[in-house]
Amino acid sequence: MENNLLDYQESLKHALSQRDEIEKTVKELLKRDIKNVIFAGCGGSLAIMFSCEYIMRQNSSIPAFAYNAGEFNKLCPKLLGKNSLLITASYSGTTPETNEAVQIAKEKGAATIGFTGKADSPLSKNVDYVFLNNAKTGATNANLIMLYEIIFSIMRELDGFEKYDAVMQALDTLPDNLAEVKKLAEEKAESFVNEYKDETKFLTIGAGLSWGEAYAYAICILEEMQWLYAQPVHAGEYFHGPFEIVDENANLIILKGEDFGRPLVERVIDFSQKYTKRLVILDTKDYPLPGVDEEMRGYLTPFVLSAALDKYSEKLAEIRNHPLSIRRYMGKVPY
Repeated sequence: MENNLLDYQESLKHALSQRDEIEKTVKELLKRDIKNVIFAGCGGSLAIMFSCEYIMRQNSSIPAFAYNAGEFNKLCPKLLGKNSLLITASYSGTTPETNEAVQIAKEKGAATIGFTGKADSPLSKNVDYVFLNNAKTGATNANLIMLYEIIFSIMRELDGFEKYDAVMQALDTLPDNLAEVKKLAEEKAESFVNEYKDETKFLTIGAGLSWGEAYAYAICILEEMQWLYAQPVHAGEYFHGPFEIVDENANLIILKGEDFGRPLVERVIDFSQKYTKRLVILDTKDYPLPGVDEEMRGYLTPFVLSAALDKYSEKLAEIRNHPLSIRRYMGKVPY
């Protein structure tokens, strides 16, 4: 396990080492008079983009939109053009929808940036700028670090975002801090799997910068990697349908960050505790982050939740004897 943790830290350090090149790339891109930013991806790659969309919408005058790549390809947004920047990701670099999105964007004259783990992949060859996550493990957080470096660089250049240095200093603490998060999450993850190992249906709930993690945990971990029924529910939508199925047997995994979405999640918790005791609450406030200013902690919400949830996933796979690498259809049959 120690080697795995070291590999994880190395992947994050590699992402941080790309900052100078990313800053240089952003300055080059902005010469093209970028007027909108479009994120396009699938599954976990899309999930980490939700936080970037939220951050830009809250802090930037530049419109930002996150799309499922397949839907983006069919929709082909009217605003897509020579003043657009498409940001996309695929660990294998072979995701068909993602590569098609790049082609569509380039045909419209947009600039393109891609994140992948494979230097010789189609995505690497198709985008204008490529950044490799070089990750044996921790690819999700490595990609998100580089995405943050891009969007905060854009906001510094175009919006005069004054907290850029503070955000970058917070990111620099992640290799050590997230390793500690994983260690601290061990005991709670053990309790979770012992109690829920035989359950087959879950709701995963989040809002704001925890929403992407709630979405990804449902569709990528519980469904894709564990073949369990899971529904991601936005905390803001919980009281508009999903709460009607909550009773003493409902299993809720609730992700609570320290950003603007926190009050929405707290409302869900306050209500749900009255009707079920089957609540698993992951709160980023439970994890110390030495060296991080209090006002920066909200930005780190998805990183902390992802690191903690990694432990939950590992232990769930182990106790259920269902490795996270097993697939029924993905990469095995035509689809």
